[in-house]
Amino acid sequence: MNEITVAIVDDHTLMRSGLNLMLAKQSDIRVVGEAANAEEALLLIEATKPDVVLLDISMPGTSGLECIQSIVQCSSQSKVILLTMHEDSQYVQDGMAAGAMGYVLKKAADEMLYQAIRNVAAGVVFLQPDTMKALLWKQRQPSPVPVRQPYKALSEKETTVLALIAQGFSNAEIASELKISVKTVETYKYRIMEKLDVRKRSELVKFAMQNNIVRT
Repeated sequence: MNEITVAIVDDHTLMRSGLNLMLAKQSDIRVVGEAANAEEALLLIEATKPDVVLLDISMPGTSGLECIQSIVQCSSQSKVILLTMHEDSQYVQDGMAAGAMGYVLKKAADEMLYQAIRNVAAGVVFLQPDTMKALLWKQRQPSPVPVRQPYKALSEKETTVLALIAQGFSNAEIASELKISVKTVETYKYRIMEKLDVRKRSELVKFAMQNNIVRT
């Protein structure tokens, strides 16, 4: 079996040490270095070209998510596994979109991480079963339907005419108030009815009242 080289990037010294000791038990996995932040990581990866990078998401300064693309550009052969405490599926989506090939929770058992490293090194995306379930569940949820606000399609003048109609002004009174012709008022009224999909003056008044449209 070919040896898999691994770089560990995490801002916690104890976490790095624990991972180092754990991975040392595997004859086919060798840790080539550690880094505490994104800047150190890029220098390490450029120098060692590891097969796999274990990358913490939450680090001071540049986050793990932000430096994935830089890692891939620095060493195209290196594949990234995000190692994190975050269980939110949004982190999974953001990480995979950025270029990561694996996502493992820090609380996962040793064998889970070994499996992730071997899969990703072989070019196979790795997600824990629970993480995969959460991601699939989120993707199946319907997108929120935006609240329909048809009055926003009205021009400023149309909104003013609608407000005057709601206040009980006749077409002639609206024409006098706005210093336009009655025919123009009727044109505005027709356009408003078309945009709001109503057919009666009473429906215009009801709509204006429901949407708190008043003349200012």
